[in-house]
This record gives sequence, structure tokens and C-alpha cells, in this order.
Amino acid sequence: MNHTLLRCCAALLLIGFGLFWHKPAQATISCSSTAMSALAFGNVDPQSSQTDSTANFTYTCSNNDKKNTYSATICFSIGEPGGGPTNPRQMKDGSGDLLNFQMYQDPARSVVWGSQFFGFLTPLVVNVTLTGTSSGGSTINGAATLYGRVLANQTTAIPGSYSDVYGSVDSAVTINQQTGGTAPGSCSATQTGSTFPFTVSATVLKKCTVTASTLNFGNSVGLLTSAVNATTTLGVQCSNGTPYNVGLDAGSNGGGNINARKMVLGANSIAYQLYQNSARTTVWGNTVGTNTVAGTGNGNSQSLTVYGGVPAQVTPPAGTYNDTITVTVTY
Repeated sequence: MNHTLLRCCAALLLIGFGLFWHKPAQATISCSSTAMSALAFGNVDPQSSQTDSTANFTYTCSNNDKKNTYSATICFSIGEPGGGPTNPRQMKDGSGDLLNFQMYQDPARSVVWGSQFFGFLTPLVVNVTLTGTSSGGSTINGAATLYGRVLANQTTAIPGSYSDVYGSVDSAVTINQQTGGTAPGSCSATQTGSTFPFTVSATVLKKCTVTASTLNFGNSVGLLTSAVNATTTLGVQCSNGTPYNVGLDAGSNGGGNINARKMVLGANSIAYQLYQNSARTTVWGNTVGTNTVAGTGNGNSQSLTVYGGVPAQVTPPAGTYNDTITVTVTY
């Protein structure tokens, strides 16, 4: 009798264990292939304009269940190397100088391609439905475009090569799945292990622009028996850290000789000169290293004063006298 009871208890104990043990659920949808091409901006001019470029993103996701249909919300996240800023993102050159840019999901560049984990909480979200088949489940191949932009008005950007390298830890894929034909619509908190490393690059070129205003000696009263002076300004805008030289040529009537500058009216002329200093002792010419004005750009427009002088001379017939000077910036 006692032996029989022991055998019954043993059988019930085994049945009890069987009621509480189950095989853990396994993901049936997986994304085994994800890739992003390089986002290359090429040569950029962030001092005055923005530059746009694109990269191509591809992915392959499969349903590993041979019988059941599954739907999933798949989230593709892009963070920032080293946990750096995301608004805007920043590339660096070899000296650590910064160049601002951003990455977007749409061609209007209004929705940032971010991460579900930090910064812009806007990963690329894709909803898929994959049926089960006897051969092993269906597969979907998808693609998206990454829209990049180097931002304008970066007057302090220093010329050079810039990059931002997104390694395996800077991108992530999460899959939130459920049975049936409707995706959950929200991202999972669990990363799949799939990543899509890529590189962003741009080259800031050296650049200078110049603007000039008219030098007007005004209306002379009477004879040119004494000197007449006037000034004007040049605006020189060069990329940050770029050395430059500004030269003024001999004008349209000087025959290539800066010491023979003259304004003309028909066959008549008035001699004049352009100087670098207010004392009007240093002539401003166009030979670099000899009589040009040197400077270093800071990304903003820098004002240079041109000092003009009409020396005393025989007064020609009344009228308006003109000359045209070409300004050259060498950098």
C-alpha cells in the first residue's frame, strides 16, 4: 500500500512540473541585411550657402515562421558618435574644427532621421506584414533615402576636410512584432544586433569675395590749385583663417602704371592716386608682397579703407571725369 502511494505522488509531481515549463518565445521576423552608403557632400561653401546630398539605405527582412503571418514595426535608429550633439550634428576636421550638418528622412528636409534612444527621437519607422509559407516564410527588400544638408551661414568654418564616422554602436535596428496583418505601430526597446555603419564627409574650400563702393572726389570749386581728398571702402570676406592680399590695378587709363592713374573726359584728364594710409604716403598697387594690403579672413566681411587724392594741377575743362579700378583678392 505504501509503495503504491509513493508511485502516484511521483507521477503527480512530474505532471506538475510539466504544467509550468514552456519553451521561450522566439522572434520570427528578422532583418539580416541592412546597409547605408556614404553621405558625401563634396566641396561646400558653408559661409554663404547650404549644400545638400543623399545616401542610399537598404534592408532585407524575413518571416522565419513557415505557418503564420506576422506584422512588425521596424525602427532604424541613427545616433551620434560619442554621444555628440544632434541639433545640429557636427563633422570634425583633423584639428577638431566643427562643421554643422543634419540628416533627414524626407526630401523637404523637415523630419530628422534620429534615434529612438536619445537626441531626436525620430528613427525611420517601417511597418511590414510577412506571411508564412511552407518554404520558410516570406522576405521583403526595402530601401530608403537619407537626405543630408550642410547648413549655411557658418562664417567661422575653417577650410579643410571634415568627416563624421558612424560605427556599429551608432546605428540600431529594433523589431516589434505580433501575429496577424496589423503592425504594432511602436518601436521595441530591444535591439536586434543588426547595424548599418556609414561615413559622412565634406570639404570646405578656401574662398574670398570682395565688394567695392564708388570713390567720389565730389565737385571741385574753382581751379585745382590744392589737393582734393576722398575715401571709399572695400568689403573683403574670406573663409576663416585664410590669408589674403588685396590689390588695386592702374585703372582703365593708367597704361598699367599705378603711378599714372588718371580720370578722363574725352581727351582731357585729371591725375589722381590711391593710398593705403590716411597720410597718403603709401601707394596701393597690385604687386603682392610689395604694395598690396594683406589680411587674414575670419569668415565675415572685413572693411578696408581706400584713401584717394587728387594733387594740385592744371585744371582741365569742367565736366565729370571717371576711371575704373579692378580690385583683385589673392588667397
